[in-house]
Amino acid sequence: MISTLLDYIYPRNIKCIICKNPIPKTNPYSLCKNCFNEIHFIKKGCIKCGKPLTLFYKDEFCINCKKEDYFFERALSCVEYDDNIHKLIYSFKYGRKTYLAYPIASIMKDKLEYESIDFDYIIPVPLHKKRQIKRGFNQSQLISEILGKFTNKQMLDILYRNKHTKFLSNLTKKDRKNELKGVFTIKGNQHKIIKKNILLVDDIFTTGSTVDEISKILLACGVKKIYVITFATGKNIY
Repeated sequence: MISTLLDYIYPRNIKCIICKNPIPKTNPYSLCKNCFNEIHFIKKGCIKCGKPLTLFYKDEFCINCKKEDYFFERALSCVEYDDNIHKLIYSFKYGRKTYLAYPIASIMKDKLEYESIDFDYIIPVPLHKKRQIKRGFNQSQLISEILGKFTNKQMLDILYRNKHTKFLSNLTKKDRKNELKGVFTIKGNQHKIIKKNILLVDDIFTTGSTVDEISKILLACGVKKIYVITFATGKNIY
């Protein structure tokens, strides 16, 4: 517990989390000015999937969401996925730099406030126990714990991943949906989420297949609405 706490606190606001150059402690999100300016924060996103839209795109929904039905109410992503964000997420997930959960959760908190999202509980996307043991932690749960402190909302660890799936990044959207069928179940505390708004937390939104499959299960258990927040997503193609 103490080592984990130090892992959060010690590296924070000492060096930029991207370029590693020294920064003032007052810098937002532990970023230097140059790296902050290089990040593409999503200001205008699809009202459904959250993928970025160009300023000249007039519709609220991207072309994909005009023909795609999702079970979640709305998904939000904070930044566009690029080389810098890839390195950041890779260091977090596979380099065990767990302190990166703090600036990521801080960015998410500001995004939720900016979009005025109202929710009752936070639920992280679960990892299968084999993958979590190998990685050492669930990045979505770590972000959710800190986000819960920022927003004064309780995190519920009630989702269970009962199948060790393939890495979804290598699969098509159709194959992802097939791979995720029957993967998630809810364990205990189901009464808490009935007629409540849930914030589902993950690190990356790609096709939305994972959070959509979870949303379907949550709605079947009596949840009112599901909002999704992820740190990064790719560009919208239209």
